[in-house]
Amino acid sequence: MPIYVDSTYFLLYNRTLQGITEAAATVSADLAAGSARTDGSLYRAALVRNSPVELLNQPLFNPTGGYASYVVPAAFILILQQTLLMGSAMLGGVAFERGGHQARGGRGRPTAVLGQALAHLLLALPGFGLYLIILPHIYGFSTNGRFLDMLALSIPFILSVSFLGQFVGSWFTHRESAVLLFIAISLPLFFQVGVAWPLEAIPNAVRIASQVLPSTSAIDGLVRVNQMGASLTDVWSNWQRLWTLAIVYAALAMASGAVAKLAGRQQ
Repeated sequence: MPIYVDSTYFLLYNRTLQGITEAAATVSADLAAGSARTDGSLYRAALVRNSPVELLNQPLFNPTGGYASYVVPAAFILILQQTLLMGSAMLGGVAFERGGHQARGGRGRPTAVLGQALAHLLLALPGFGLYLIILPHIYGFSTNGRFLDMLALSIPFILSVSFLGQFVGSWFTHRESAVLLFIAISLPLFFQVGVAWPLEAIPNAVRIASQVLPSTSAIDGLVRVNQMGASLTDVWSNWQRLWTLAIVYAALAMASGAVAKLAGRQQ
């Protein structure tokens, strides 16, 4: 019996092929048992000869076996990061267009850096609620409702992204540069987190380098909490890494502001 299965959708292909294999094994057992009764010893012996071990597959975190429920939750988090990065970095380019180094230096004051980060936090939290709570229920993805654990991870993630955007935005002299840069690197970033591409197949140097991006720790932590039932204790290392990135990027944003302020005075 020839069987043609499209492997474009790999997970669906795997489940379809598994069903076909199990059905063929059942038919083979029926043929081997001949006219034996289904509740008789001859029929059971034929089943044992055909398949000595009975396998029961029970997907834990992807019950539908679909590609969307596997990839989309991670893609949501990367979309949130890239959107916030583009917005916060564009503001740095806008400041330079309007006031040069002096305006950029004003935005780099410690109080200004922290104020922008808090504003970004308040603006981004509704988006996180949409992408992490509402949309998974609409699309039928598995969720565990650990809202406080997700919030504890989301806060350092948003702050670290905001500080990174402010720091990178201090390099741009045009607002459009941020959009071009972050759109170009979005797909490579998605492959580095180990979702669309196996983590074991990624070179170790690339895996280590990817830790400097907030999305790497955030995707690993938030997906495990929201889809796999992990607690904050289980993703404690990701939480610590996000706070470390937030502190480091905040210091870099303030330092770049000080450099811009000095450059403005020299002008």
